[in-house]
Amino acid sequence: MLLAAGALLVAIIFFNRSPDSRHPGDTHAAGRPPATAPESAATSVRPAAPSQRTGAATQADADGCLRSALDALNASSTADDARKILADLHAYLTSLPPGLAAAAITGFLADPARDAATHIEFAIGKDGALAGQPSLRVALLDWLGKIDPQQAGLLAKQILATPTAADEWAVCLRNYARVNTDAAANEYLRIKTEELIANPKWRDNPSVGFLESFDVLVHTHATASTPLLSYLIQQKDRRDLAHAGFLTLDRLVQSDPAAVMHQLAADRALQQSRPEMVANMLARADLRDTTQQQLVRTWLLDPDRTAAELSAFAGVYPNNNRFVSNNLLTTESPQAGAALAEHDRQVLEILKSWAADPACQPIATPLRTMIFRLNSFVATPQPPPKGP
Repeated sequence: MLLAAGALLVAIIFFNRSPDSRHPGDTHAAGRPPATAPESAATSVRPAAPSQRTGAATQADADGCLRSALDALNASSTADDARKILADLHAYLTSLPPGLAAAAITGFLADPARDAATHIEFAIGKDGALAGQPSLRVALLDWLGKIDPQQAGLLAKQILATPTAADEWAVCLRNYARVNTDAAANEYLRIKTEELIANPKWRDNPSVGFLESFDVLVHTHATASTPLLSYLIQQKDRRDLAHAGFLTLDRLVQSDPAAVMHQLAADRALQQSRPEMVANMLARADLRDTTQQQLVRTWLLDPDRTAAELSAFAGVYPNNNRFVSNNLLTTESPQAGAALAEHDRQVLEILKSWAADPACQPIATPLRTMIFRLNSFVATPQPPPKGP
């Protein structure tokens, strides 16, 4: 389910039908081989290898390694030092039997006060794994999600019972969602995500993890959160929240078009505050679907519709652009070129039938714009944007 000037969702790329669009390559800091560093109090946190001691690694060994990492991070002062410490700790934990590693991580995280900053910004890599962890606790929660998903889901619910930190909650929402997929779990996730967004301390100074957590609403198809997103979008003095709300609502329109478009068409406050934005979202409608077709036709023919709204709609219809990013839970990919071409041919015929209908005379000008636009697509179909 990632904003500008430090508040934009991370790694968002907007693309359209242009053939030279690209997805950027992704980097995953946590997935690189552990950096080699001189032995020092700030970088060496691994105990001696089992082969150098009698017997295999024990719970005490793992606990000691975590304590050493905590001390080393508290003594470090740069992101580079922290990355070395985290890489060393990650390599050690993943070398252990999963049950032992999970038990050690769970035990360490039982005390919320045991944490250390890393000077690294929260960042998401491929498949929702973190490429940047701002604290030791966030790193451990991220790794636990891979080492033992079920245990990570159980721990997530415990942590989500009490406000700790927005970045922690973001990872816990991801961990819980990965192993709990029924309707009740989705409703729980929606409520907890709204609780995160509503937390005044976190909302007034949003972290990257706070903003990334909006993806959970897309993952759970949280159409019930549309009023909250509409409210955020209308906050013109908070561009970070407004943009996060816009991106999330726009993606909900794509995943649940009929339900969300119905809400948008009835949301007079949002239409007055952001008329062109609403028009652009409604321009995502697939007129081949009779429900969406009727909704769009009614909206276009509404006597209260302004020339600016009609122009905004016609100028982008059909709006098949996508915002592509690495997200906590969801993935996004461009629509296949053949499917786009078939869509364009079919909706062009629908628009031509509207243009011939006397009842649509009030919207003759925007209809001509849309028909001209679609004619150009059908005559010279564009290849889909290239993937990574």
